[in-house]
Amino acid sequence: MNHTLLNSIRESDGRYLSDLELRPLAQFVASFDTRFKTYARLRADGETLVLNALRQLMVGSYREVVQAHGAKCRRDMLYTLECIAKAVLIDDPDGFMEEYVMWMQNITRALHKQDSAIAAYRSLQAQVLAALPEASAQLINSYLDKLIQALSDGL
Repeated sequence: MNHTLLNSIRESDGRYLSDLELRPLAQFVASFDTRFKTYARLRADGETLVLNALRQLMVGSYREVVQAHGAKCRRDMLYTLECIAKAVLIDDPDGFMEEYVMWMQNITRALHKQDSAIAAYRSLQAQVLAALPEASAQLINSYLDKLIQALSDGL
């Protein structure tokens, strides 16, 4: 669950939480239906979204990269969507940044693959926008924005 809420619960030993401390719980509950539906859509449609994004890259200037590394790209993009789905479900953008984005940034930097990774995740964003309901697409793409920004910062 959200770090802010969990910290408030941990620090509340011997007392009730204040209205201000309960606000993250209210927001968590209010947004749960959207987050749950988004998680379910990623689980059901993730493979299709990734394959369509890779097909889109084949049309562009990354054809050779996809031909040479398509299986690894597919694997990495599916793993990214799984991480996003989990972060969306538990409302944990900080955990996503700390546990996944920093790792991915380091890997792509070490392999000098930032440009192709950025293109792949932008392509994935376009597929998400085209295929999913607006609320889900905005939620997913906010996480992809964080990833793309981190990859861009590494250039």
